[in-house]
Amino acid sequence: LLETICIAIVGTAIGAFLAAPLAFLNTRRFVPAPTAFFFNLIIMAIRSIPFLIYGLIFIRVSGPGAFTGVLTLAVCSIGLLTKRFTECLEAIDPGPYRAFLAMGVHPVPAVFHSVLPQIAPAFCSAVLYRFDVNIREASVLGLVGAGGIGLLLNEKVSWREYDKVGTILLLLFAVVYLMEHLSTWLTRLVQQERTLGRQERRL
Repeated sequence: LLETICIAIVGTAIGAFLAAPLAFLNTRRFVPAPTAFFFNLIIMAIRSIPFLIYGLIFIRVSGPGAFTGVLTLAVCSIGLLTKRFTECLEAIDPGPYRAFLAMGVHPVPAVFHSVLPQIAPAFCSAVLYRFDVNIREASVLGLVGAGGIGLLLNEKVSWREYDKVGTILLLLFAVVYLMEHLSTWLTRLVQQERTLGRQERRL
């Protein structure tokens, strides 16, 4: 179970780290239309392949084990998080960013000071949602040899040790239940911080 959770954490972290800059390259608000179209095609191609197919591909490349699970979840996280991050960027107020550019500020610091404060809560919510999904997918990936509790589950099913299979399923249910409540709690906390920030700006 610990290996499954670690696979989900590392895969989500890598996916979020790579999805953030890809989201800026995926919207015409920050790059020319041909560039945005090109990266949009790449993200659509990534999202069109099921995660189990990625798992089977990476098993051929790196062999069975937890590293394969991390690679699979990272790639799947890139596809979903880039889409969610792009939607967040499309919904922001571009006024502050354009004001920084009009003052001669380089686009990178302009993004850090005008865009990131607006999208940080939405980004955090998207990452927490993806982590919740990755916990489930990491369990399934073990069935194809990508490490974690799913690998043990596959062994017990093969040996017809159904009492242990039931125990593993109960443990999986408990972990998913706890992670879902943790994700909900963190999302509410982020939303509260966002509300307080708006109130402070109004004051």
